[in-house]
Amino acid sequence: MTDVAIAGYATSGFAGETDESGNELVLETNMAALDDAGVTHEDLDSVIFTGQDPYDGAAISDGQKVATAAAYDKPIMRVQNGGGMAIHQGRAKIRAGKADVVTVVAADFVTADPTTLSWTSHEALYHRPFGMNNRQSYGFVTQNYLDETDATREDLAAVAAKNYEAAAENPDAHRREGYSTAEVLESDPVVGPLTELMLGPMSYGAAVVVLVSGAVADELDDVPGSITGTGMATGKYEYREMENRLRQPTLRDAAATAYDEAGIDAADIDAAEMATYAPSFELLSYEALGFCDESEGPSLVADGTTAIDGSLPVNASGGPLATSPPNSGGVYRAIAACQQLQGDLGRQSADRVLLADNDMHLGEPARTDALVVFEGGSA
Repeated sequence: MTDVAIAGYATSGFAGETDESGNELVLETNMAALDDAGVTHEDLDSVIFTGQDPYDGAAISDGQKVATAAAYDKPIMRVQNGGGMAIHQGRAKIRAGKADVVTVVAADFVTADPTTLSWTSHEALYHRPFGMNNRQSYGFVTQNYLDETDATREDLAAVAAKNYEAAAENPDAHRREGYSTAEVLESDPVVGPLTELMLGPMSYGAAVVVLVSGAVADELDDVPGSITGTGMATGKYEYREMENRLRQPTLRDAAATAYDEAGIDAADIDAAEMATYAPSFELLSYEALGFCDESEGPSLVADGTTAIDGSLPVNASGGPLATSPPNSGGVYRAIAACQQLQGDLGRQSADRVLLADNDMHLGEPARTDALVVFEGGSA
């Protein structure tokens, strides 16, 4: 069994539109990632694409990007549950001895309306007269969270403002305006307690990470970090059992597996990047990941613990409220974790960063959580 390192990465950066085609984005970003890793097309053993047909605008769409991802005549795999799960699968391929160099590739370039796509993609809701989209599902959960706890809309806005403060210092982020708590509260209402600035934008761009075996990492001059633990869990499709949904059991299960494999607990995490598509999910995730006791999530924001300069920075990249590309979000968050290991993102370096990714960009009722523990240095 082989340990796995992150040898390199690249991102195009993200914005509200792109003039480049998917092939152009993938080609430029993939070449930059291979160059950053110090490996070539000939060294590459396998490619994993992560994306979804609705956001690519075509079925089996990754077939068009095989050449630009340097995947021609090599084994490829497509993962639709996000970048965290794709990295988990890439690591498994290397640890199984099936490959030494694997890239995880994602791009967002097709202009899309996520609210329509998310409704039609959830078959159980599409075939009922619900019409629920991703934003409505976030609002539904958030209203129940406020009803069941002492958290307030001001707490939600404080989470968003914290993340926007971090995004303002991140050149790759989509929203970099540094919105305040008051501006978040006063932005346009969208659904339930959520305003426009409590929800992420549709972001466009690309991201690629290069995974290598420990043997290959030893031959390279330097690597950004290693993967010491991963965990995954998938929940059943549910939209009634709110008590269970607020507890986020799949996130808890995935975290327990990742922590156990890394030989750590929550207190050993220095920073985290989370796929939290509304502030309520970030506060709930603090509890599920063991960062605080039940109902104490807002206190971690109020006392600055999870701020960009706090003792446990969460979403130093700005998180999904600032940058939300549905296909490449998880891969980008892994890059942000590595940048923190290298001291290139945020206001302080970290020795261990947790990636908590999921596929909730399509909505909350069904989810797969994928956690990855990154540590600085070679595997």
